[in-house]
Amino acid sequence: MSGLTAGFQDLVFLGWQAPIWAAVVGACIVAGVVRGFTGFGFPLIVVTSTSLVIAPVEIVPIALLLDILAGVRMLPSVRHDVDRRGVSFLVLGALPAIPLGAWLLSSLDAETMRLAIGVMVLIAVLIIARGFQMARPPGAPLLTGTGMAAGFLSGTMGMPGPPVILLYLSSPLPVATLRATSIAFFLFSDLAALAAMLWFGIITETVGWRALVLAPIVELAVLAGRHLYGIADPSHVKRAALVLLTVLAVVAIAKSLL
Repeated sequence: MSGLTAGFQDLVFLGWQAPIWAAVVGACIVAGVVRGFTGFGFPLIVVTSTSLVIAPVEIVPIALLLDILAGVRMLPSVRHDVDRRGVSFLVLGALPAIPLGAWLLSSLDAETMRLAIGVMVLIAVLIIARGFQMARPPGAPLLTGTGMAAGFLSGTMGMPGPPVILLYLSSPLPVATLRATSIAFFLFSDLAALAAMLWFGIITETVGWRALVLAPIVELAVLAGRHLYGIADPSHVKRAALVLLTVLAVVAIAKSLL
């Protein structure tokens, strides 16, 4: 009888215990609001904040599917602000890097990767916070290189955000362009990473069901974030992005060392 009960609970909860579901739902709510407000941050928050209770290989594909949902919903309203030239070169760089990252997801030590990402992001945030600003919009080589870094992170950790956001935060382009370009590029990188993960067998039926359960919650959270963006000062978006990247970098470093 106990085995039957355990099997029923496993079916209802899709293999996760209730505390894990609580942690994931909470992370998705916060991440959804941030995604709607800044245009990025969903996988960053979800993967980083749940990594103590869930292996990256479990949560990354779920975060990816939910981020695609958010991107599809948000892109039509911001398409006129997208830096199309920038997105083209970012995509050019990301294409070869995403499959490599997806392959490494199942073979490299997650803690080492998390530490390296955290350190690099923190250094870049500190440089920008001290007032570093490019005199002109980024050129093709820098955009392509940034796309490669973002593609690699998309495949390995489901979080292409840091390189792209840091690049545009240090550029003279408007905040609206930063947000719109991020939404457009992340939708592409998420779809490419999804294809790579399907190829390597990382996306399973259970992953799909878990994402389906979480989708309505994420949708409401993203809508709340979009409403906040509509009434906020644009400078608040840039400040929120820097604060978010700093917190996540520190958390990633701490988790990898403790």
